[in-house]
Amino acid sequence: MIPQDWQVGSGDNNGIKSVTGFFPAEPSRSNVTVAITGLGPDFTRLESFGKVDEFAETLVSGLDRSWQRPPGVKAKLIDSKAANGLYYIDYTLQNPGETLRHLFTVLGMATTGWYNRLYTVTGQYVDEDSLKYGSKIEKVSFKDYNFLSSFTTLVYVCTLSYWVPSFRLLHPSDLSKIRR
Repeated sequence: MIPQDWQVGSGDNNGIKSVTGFFPAEPSRSNVTVAITGLGPDFTRLESFGKVDEFAETLVSGLDRSWQRPPGVKAKLIDSKAANGLYYIDYTLQNPGETLRHLFTVLGMATTGWYNRLYTVTGQYVDEDSLKYGSKIEKVSFKDYNFLSSFTTLVYVCTLSYWVPSFRLLHPSDLSKIRR
C-alpha cells in the first residue's frame, strides 16, 4: 500500500520504542509513520486508554492550542471509530499562517508474550499535497478493506527491525517476494 517510489527511514531503537517512516523521494511534508511503543502491564487492550471517542478527543484536544494568545496550533477531530480491534482517528492540525495538515491514525495492540506493545500507523498530508498524496495516504492509513492484514504485515516488518537491529528494513513492495 505504500507507494513503491517512497523512501524508508527509521529512528534509533532503544528497546522501548521504535519509529519507521515512509516518505516521497521529492521534498514534501506528507508521510506515513509506524511507531512501536512499550506499554506497562496494566495496558492489556486498547480500551485501557478509554473508549475510542474519549481517547480521540483527549488526543486532539491535547494538541489544540488555538485558545492561547497568540493562538497556537488548531486541532480538530473529524472522526473516530473502533473496528477489528483497532482505533481509527481522523483529525486535522493547522499552525497559524500555515496550510492545513490532515492526519489519519490507526492504533493497535499486541503482545510479544512478555511485553505489550502499542502500534501506531499515522499518515499525514498537507492541503497543497492533497491531489498528489491524499488518496494514497488515506488508503495506507484508513480506507483499505484489507487494512488489518496490511497493518499486521507493516507492523511485523517494523517489529523485525525493532528486535533485530541488523535486519534490513524492506520496502513493503518487497514483501511479496518473502510472503508464504
